[in-house]
Amino acid sequence: MICKICGSENNKIIYCGLIRDGGLGKYTIDKVAIYQCNTCKVIWHDNQIQNVKHYYESTEYRNTLEGGSEENLFYALHDKETLDKLTYTGTDIYRDKIVTDIGCGCGAFLDFLNGVAQKIVAVEPSETYRRIMSEKGFSTYAYTDSAIHDYSTQVDVVTSFDVIEHVEYPQKFLTDIFGLLKTGGKAFVGTPTDAPIMRKLLGDIYEKKLLYSTQHLWIFSEESLRILSKDIGFSKINFKYYQRYGFGNMIGWVKDKKPGTAIQENFITDTLNCLWKNQCVDQKLSDYIVLELEK
Repeated sequence: MICKICGSENNKIIYCGLIRDGGLGKYTIDKVAIYQCNTCKVIWHDNQIQNVKHYYESTEYRNTLEGGSEENLFYALHDKETLDKLTYTGTDIYRDKIVTDIGCGCGAFLDFLNGVAQKIVAVEPSETYRRIMSEKGFSTYAYTDSAIHDYSTQVDVVTSFDVIEHVEYPQKFLTDIFGLLKTGGKAFVGTPTDAPIMRKLLGDIYEKKLLYSTQHLWIFSEESLRILSKDIGFSKINFKYYQRYGFGNMIGWVKDKKPGTAIQENFITDTLNCLWKNQCVDQKLSDYIVLELEK
């Protein structure tokens, strides 16, 4: 087995069992082998979804993961993520700029940028969501390589959160971002980590019930993302770590051995949560990583 990121043959199977298939509590019928490269530390599986383009272009993906693909449901689930995304990027880079968001769903994040950005380019495979975003007046495309035809080397800021782990060819994904950006343009690519603390505490319980997923083909490390970005030619490559889930979530997992059981107690204060998150970030053990790129 050759690593598709760095080309190393020094890889191993780190898990072989059922994995999550869509929303919480749904699992594959058969066991899936999960591999890790000992050189660049990327984790992946080859349990490919049949007809990937149809899966993401139709309502199947959202229905499987979130229980529906209605516009209002999307906002209810994802509006709350906007503040996190603005934390990842800052708020001073969008005004009067051409902005592209890749994998933007119904455009919940882009709605908050509309009126500030000079122009918004929305990239989203879902036909249903593209129709909604076209009605909003966004310049809308199914895939990044289509947007490049109209916006090659014109985009000031590219954002993409929770997308790169889904794509079959992450190098092409980042190459297309490079093609959109003007010289000096910036990109922010966020993706979940392997949540090392939770894996240490819970092992294959956490791996089966949450971490490994049929939809997530990759779990990237800093090393693997750096290799991809450097090969493409970005002039600046930086990383920032973030801990999204608090101390009560970790305690709930340890207590009940399942997701959605965060402990709500008075002793879990804002101070304790802040300390927990800061420690995870400082030690690069957090559950989310943002790749910051400049062309």
